[in-house]
Order: sequence, then structure tokens, then C-alpha cells
Amino acid sequence: MALAYGHSIVAQSPIDVNIAKQLNILLANMDVKPDRIVMDALTGAAGYGIEYTYSVMERIRLTALGGDAMLAAPMIATPGQECSKVKETKASAGQFPMWGERSKRMALWELATATILLYAGADVLIMYHPDAAMALKRTIGKLMDGNVKK
Repeated sequence: MALAYGHSIVAQSPIDVNIAKQLNILLANMDVKPDRIVMDALTGAAGYGIEYTYSVMERIRLTALGGDAMLAAPMIATPGQECSKVKETKASAGQFPMWGERSKRMALWELATATILLYAGADVLIMYHPDAAMALKRTIGKLMDGNVKK
């Protein structure tokens, strides 16, 4: 359907540079135009392998900047979905009173994850919590304006 109607494709691969590249090559071999491919490296949430996720996304970006056209597609990440799965955002304040209010905790966890993924090279971030989405929008605005404190 994507080929027939010219839709874009999200190329989902486990967090691995070589598999992401191979998937993009296979899609190109099927006549999917490179400008119709968006990569999803299946990221994790903060505290749940985010360091590895960051390093793989960073390697994808650096390889693309080094001239590898098969890894030059935009990257999409789903911090909202990933954060909704973790104990720290699902547990009630009654279960863990020291963790604070659940809604605020959820927003902060998602914002932290999204910011990390943004710095790793994500182009599109799918957010769930409205407060986290607005805070991320402000962060991106500051980055674009060059108003980030050093």
C-alpha cells in the first residue's frame, strides 16, 4: 500500500546500526524512495538501556554524516510509549510515597527520555504526556534560538 500510494514507511529495527542499515537497503531495493523512509530504532526509556540506545542512535547519525546515504533517513522515537511501560511511571504514590505524585513523575520521566533521544539525533518524538510535550517544545525552541545555558 505504501508503494502503491506513495506513503512514507517507518522502518522499525531493533536497536542495531547494521540491522537499521540493512532494512533501509532492502526497502530501497523494493523501490521505496529514500526520502520516504523514517527510521525507528526501537528505543528504550531513561534508566532502561538509554545509554545503549543513545550510542546506537549517535553511531547512526555519525555514519550518515560521514556519507552513508542508507543511514541518512530521519529518525522517529517514541518516548511516550516507552515511558508508559516502566515501573517508575506506573506505580502509584501510595505504593512509593517517596517518588512523589504520579502525574508529575510521568511527565518528568518522559521529558528526560525525550531530551536524551533528541540529543541522540531523533527528528520526530511521539509524546504522551501534555506537560512533557510542552516542556520538550520549549527545550527545542531554546536549542533553535541558541539560548541554552552553558
